[in-house]
Amino acid sequence: MKAKIQNMIKTYCGVLARISLAFAMVIQTASAQTTVRIHGAVTPGKILQAQKDVIETKTGVKLEIVGNGSSRGLADLADGAADIAMVGSSLKATAAVANKEKPGSIDTSGLTEIPVSKVPLLFVTHPGAGVKSLTTGQTKDILSGKIKNWKDVGGNDVPIKVVLPFVGDGSRTSIQEEILGGADFTKDALLRNLSKDITPIVVQMPGACSALSAKNVEGSNVAVVKTETELFMPLVLVVKGEPGAEIKKVIEEAKSILK
Repeated sequence: MKAKIQNMIKTYCGVLARISLAFAMVIQTASAQTTVRIHGAVTPGKILQAQKDVIETKTGVKLEIVGNGSSRGLADLADGAADIAMVGSSLKATAAVANKEKPGSIDTSGLTEIPVSKVPLLFVTHPGAGVKSLTTGQTKDILSGKIKNWKDVGGNDVPIKVVLPFVGDGSRTSIQEEILGGADFTKDALLRNLSKDITPIVVQMPGACSALSAKNVEGSNVAVVKTETELFMPLVLVVKGEPGAEIKKVIEEAKSILK
């Protein structure tokens, strides 16, 4: 009887040991789960944040999503603070902006650009501007400050006020690259931290204008002006070199959501 009890105790202890080992392995696996850090453009960051749980479930990877602007996201990637940068313009143009702010901060030679989509931008004005269409040259001269009154492009006698997001914003960088050829915007431009904060200003300030995504102007009373040149913001993901398996999984899921 004594031997039988000892065997039962050994069996019970063995079962407990296996359960404890299995539980420890689960905890270790969970704690060792890879976290992929995605920093950059605010708008795609919000979209991915809304689908964060879905992406994590499909990839088995934890996500850290920070919408801090295209240039800052690229800087974080270069500094090792992010694994993927969300950029709302070309890598070349965004790096140029970052390097102008902080010379030598971004070396694009070791970076890989992954195109995702193109977000259309609308040239919008205060309703009182009285302009329905602009040539590429007129658009350029307005944004650079050469043309200062709407009457000079067939509109009303109202001074022009260009409203822009902060330096490094994807839409701003895209317009500067495509329309201004890299030249500077007018020094008299009114600046705001976020693109979504610009629409209320354009609606309220006579003569105001900007280039914004449709999402940022829907439901507002701004006037949309037809431009000769299509305005858009390319959305790209940027990584260092050849991404690892976990980062590739996240990229594929992000691409399917952002397209």
